[in-house]
Amino acid sequence: IIDRRSKYTVVWWYLETKTEIHEFMKDLLKDKYFQKATHNTYAYRIKLENGSILEWKNDDGETWAWNCILRELQRAEATNTLVVVTRYFWWIQLHSDRFKNVINATKEFLEKM
Repeated sequence: IIDRRSKYTVVWWYLETKTEIHEFMKDLLKDKYFQKATHNTYAYRIKLENGSILEWKNDDGETWAWNCILRELQRAEATNTLVVVTRYFWWIQLHSDRFKNVINATKEFLEKM
Protein backbone atom coordinates (compact mmCIF):
# COMPACT_ATOMS: atom_id res chain seq x y z
CA ILE A 1 0.00 0.00 0.00
CA ILE A 2 1.30 3.45 -0.88
CA ASP A 3 -0.38 6.51 0.62
CA ARG A 4 1.08 9.99 0.14
CA ARG A 5 4.51 8.45 -0.41
CA SER A 6 4.38 6.33 2.76
CA LYS A 7 4.87 2.70 1.78
CA TYR A 8 3.45 -0.29 3.70
CA THR A 9 4.68 -3.86 3.31
CA VAL A 10 3.46 -7.02 5.07
CA VAL A 11 5.61 -10.01 6.00
CA TRP A 12 4.40 -13.01 7.95
CA TRP A 13 5.85 -16.05 9.66
CA TYR A 14 4.36 -19.30 10.94
CA LEU A 15 5.46 -19.91 14.52
CA GLU A 16 4.74 -22.27 17.36
CA THR A 17 6.77 -20.72 20.20
CA LYS A 18 7.53 -17.25 21.48
CA THR A 19 11.28 -17.78 21.06
CA GLU A 20 10.84 -18.07 17.28
CA ILE A 21 9.74 -14.42 17.14
CA HIS A 22 13.12 -13.14 18.27
CA GLU A 23 14.92 -15.35 15.75
CA PHE A 24 12.64 -14.27 12.91
CA MET A 25 12.88 -10.55 13.74
CA LYS A 26 16.65 -10.81 14.08
CA ASP A 27 16.86 -12.41 10.62
CA LEU A 28 14.36 -9.95 9.15
CA LEU A 29 16.33 -6.96 10.40
CA LYS A 30 19.48 -8.23 8.68
CA ASP A 31 17.82 -7.20 5.42
CA LYS A 32 18.61 -3.57 4.51
CA TYR A 33 15.01 -2.98 3.38
CA PHE A 34 13.76 -3.59 6.91
CA GLN A 35 16.76 -1.95 8.59
CA LYS A 36 16.07 1.32 6.80
CA ALA A 37 12.30 1.27 7.40
CA THR A 38 10.77 3.82 9.72
CA HIS A 39 8.68 1.21 11.57
CA ASN A 40 8.48 -2.59 11.69
CA THR A 41 5.31 -3.05 13.73
CA TYR A 42 4.17 -6.56 14.57
CA ALA A 43 1.65 -8.70 16.39
CA TYR A 44 1.28 -12.42 16.80
CA ARG A 45 -1.04 -15.12 18.09
CA ILE A 46 0.18 -18.56 19.15
CA LYS A 47 -2.09 -21.43 20.11
CA LEU A 48 -0.56 -23.19 23.09
CA GLU A 49 -0.79 -26.91 23.84
CA ASN A 50 -3.46 -26.29 26.50
CA GLY A 51 -5.64 -24.53 23.88
CA SER A 52 -5.14 -21.00 25.17
CA ILE A 53 -3.94 -18.22 22.87
CA LEU A 54 -0.78 -16.22 23.53
CA GLU A 55 -0.94 -12.76 21.96
CA TRP A 56 1.66 -10.02 21.89
CA LYS A 57 2.71 -7.01 19.87
CA ASN A 58 5.40 -4.38 19.31
CA ASP A 59 4.75 -0.93 17.85
CA ASP A 60 8.36 -0.01 16.97
CA GLY A 61 7.48 3.63 17.49
CA GLU A 62 4.27 3.58 15.40
CA THR A 63 2.05 4.10 18.43
CA TRP A 64 -1.06 1.88 18.51
CA ALA A 65 -0.44 0.36 15.07
CA TRP A 66 0.19 -3.00 16.74
CA ASN A 67 -3.42 -2.92 17.97
CA CYS A 68 -4.67 -2.74 14.38
CA ILE A 69 -2.65 -5.82 13.41
CA LEU A 70 -3.63 -7.82 16.48
CA ARG A 71 -7.33 -6.98 16.08
CA GLU A 72 -7.30 -8.24 12.47
CA LEU A 73 -5.52 -11.45 13.54
CA GLN A 74 -8.20 -11.95 16.19
CA ARG A 75 -11.04 -11.32 13.72
CA ALA A 76 -9.57 -13.86 11.32
CA GLU A 77 -9.00 -16.27 14.22
CA ALA A 78 -5.44 -16.65 12.95
CA THR A 79 -3.13 -18.67 15.16
CA ASN A 80 0.56 -19.50 15.04
CA THR A 81 0.96 -16.38 12.93
CA LEU A 82 3.27 -13.40 13.22
CA VAL A 83 2.46 -10.41 10.99
CA VAL A 84 4.92 -7.55 10.50
CA VAL A 85 3.73 -4.34 8.83
CA THR A 86 6.68 -2.26 7.69
CA ARG A 87 6.29 1.43 6.98
CA TYR A 88 8.55 3.79 5.11
CA PHE A 89 7.52 7.31 6.16
CA TRP A 90 8.09 10.16 3.69
CA TRP A 91 7.46 13.11 6.00
CA ILE A 92 3.82 13.68 5.08
CA GLN A 93 1.66 13.27 8.19
CA LEU A 94 -1.09 10.69 7.66
CA HIS A 95 -2.63 11.08 11.12
CA SER A 96 -5.34 8.41 11.65
CA ASP A 97 -5.06 7.28 8.01
CA ARG A 98 -1.88 5.45 9.02
CA PHE A 99 -4.06 3.06 11.04
CA LYS A 100 -6.37 2.53 8.06
CA ASN A 101 -3.33 1.58 6.00
CA VAL A 102 -2.03 -0.86 8.62
CA ILE A 103 -5.49 -2.45 8.88
CA ASN A 104 -5.89 -2.72 5.10
CA ALA A 105 -2.39 -4.15 4.65
CA THR A 106 -3.09 -6.78 7.31
CA LYS A 107 -6.55 -7.57 5.89
CA GLU A 108 -5.16 -8.00 2.37
CA PHE A 109 -2.57 -10.41 3.66
CA LEU A 110 -5.09 -12.43 5.70
CA GLU A 111 -7.48 -12.66 2.74
CA LYS A 112 -4.69 -14.10 0.57
CA MET A 113 -3.51 -16.43 3.33
